[in-house]
Amino acid sequence: MDKKHLRALYEEQKPPMGVFRLVDSSTAQEYLGVSSNIQATKNSLFFRLSVGALANYPSLQDSYDKHGPSILEFSILEELDYQEDISDYRADLEVLLSMMKQTYIHAKEIHV
Repeated sequence: MDKKHLRALYEEQKPPMGVFRLVDSSTAQEYLGVSSNIQATKNSLFFRLSVGALANYPSLQDSYDKHGPSILEFSILEELDYQEDISDYRADLEVLLSMMKQTYIHAKEIHV
């Protein structure tokens, strides 16, 4: 394959979007969030924790500071499929999050 073709394939890729869950095993605290790019959100979340910049969630930051990243379990609960006629998925993601909150009733919502 030539470079142009590989670049075109790369640019056509769409990142997974949907609902994710973060569990702090040291406190059994659960967090739910939505993202239009789950991998980028995960990277941002773990980076911000590693530099102590997640001030909005002090208990999570404290746990991370004390125990490190091994206490955190990040998982994708539900992915949302892309559709050709939709360009803004925020409303769909919020509906999906509301549905997941009914299953994970003790989880806090997290925004990264």
